[in-house]
Amino acid sequence: MPRELPEVIRLRDARGARPENAAGIGEFWYEPEVWNLPLSPTARVLYAGLCSFLGHREINRKDLRNTLKGSSDPEILEALEELVGRNLLESADHPPAGGPPAYAVYSVREFGA
Repeated sequence: MPRELPEVIRLRDARGARPENAAGIGEFWYEPEVWNLPLSPTARVLYAGLCSFLGHREINRKDLRNTLKGSSDPEILEALEELVGRNLLESADHPPAGGPPAYAVYSVREFGA
């Protein structure tokens, strides 16, 4: 986990097939069940925001901050850690040398697994 908010975070969609009740358009969707999970409000919003950027395969620092307006960089990093700890994100073991961190984003069905 980075100690400061990186300029870019690479994203990989590991959610599987889009469910019928997905919120969003095209490949920019999230599972609305995230709002019912026992996560902090910041982590819930971050998860939905990351899902909305999966089609771009990355999210930059500015967009992370805009997704979580009013949250400090340490709070955003804490929310990332919470999502990793609940199996909704998985950090890439070996991002490219000197490259940005990377995460796989999993379905809410993987929560706490």
